[in-house]
Amino acid sequence: MINYLEALLALERTGTISEAAARLRLTQSAVTKRIQALQNEVKFKVIEPDGRRVKLTAKGQSLLDKARPLISEIKSLKDIQTENNMNQFSIGVSDSIAASWGPRLIRLATKKEKDLVLNIHVHRSTLIEENVKLGRYHLGLCVSPTEDSQLVSEVISTESMILLSNRFDPDTESNKIITIEPNSATWKVIQEKTIKHPKLKNLEMVHVESFAAIVQMVKEGFGHGLVPIGVALTMGAPKKAIHLLLPSVKREIKLISRKNISLLPAVQSLVKSLKDTSKELF
Repeated sequence: MINYLEALLALERTGTISEAAARLRLTQSAVTKRIQALQNEVKFKVIEPDGRRVKLTAKGQSLLDKARPLISEIKSLKDIQTENNMNQFSIGVSDSIAASWGPRLIRLATKKEKDLVLNIHVHRSTLIEENVKLGRYHLGLCVSPTEDSQLVSEVISTESMILLSNRFDPDTESNKIITIEPNSATWKVIQEKTIKHPKLKNLEMVHVESFAAIVQMVKEGFGHGLVPIGVALTMGAPKKAIHLLLPSVKREIKLISRKNISLLPAVQSLVKSLKDTSKELF
């Protein structure tokens, strides 16, 4: 059954039998047979034509969504002996972390770990969570706003959100504050404190999709900004324009993984090194 579901997963990602076969290192005939066997098993169609491509039917998509965690866990069981000796891991890093202090943290932390190699991928936090749950990445360094039973998370550090003065001039006024969009992981973490904060609650909120864009917009006079301190410093905002908020508004930076990965000695050692190193950065 797992082979049938993996074929369906490959079709969801690629949209063609030929590309799915290449991804699975099978013949097109073998992929077709697996899909047919799956349909015979579940008694309904799981794919349908979509022009020159194929797509999952509604029932096929529902089946795959329910099966994803099982696919990851079964793969983990298959690889458990190999994992115990692993020294190379893929890690997804949140784009705002990767654009500021993240690469330095990883470089310094991994120097303390013998023979450990991290292959870095950069995405938004929400996509990192999905990729870790599906087993595409071993680890994620990101903002994770909710507890998920499929994931283990360790708080590595907390990062302050700061108020960035309009035009980088503390004497320039504005009735607008530009911050990250509502669907982002960071906004879900800071939303409640932000909208009630005495320094922010009377300002008009403008939401955009990039912290880097916020800094540039602030520089050009479009309003004040609410960004992580690491992004502000990395992008060259002058210290006179950076204001810590009281009461503070912070986001937790977590290392997330599936349970079987979190138990590996190499990962447990990495967690300690990341926590210790982060104290040197914040």
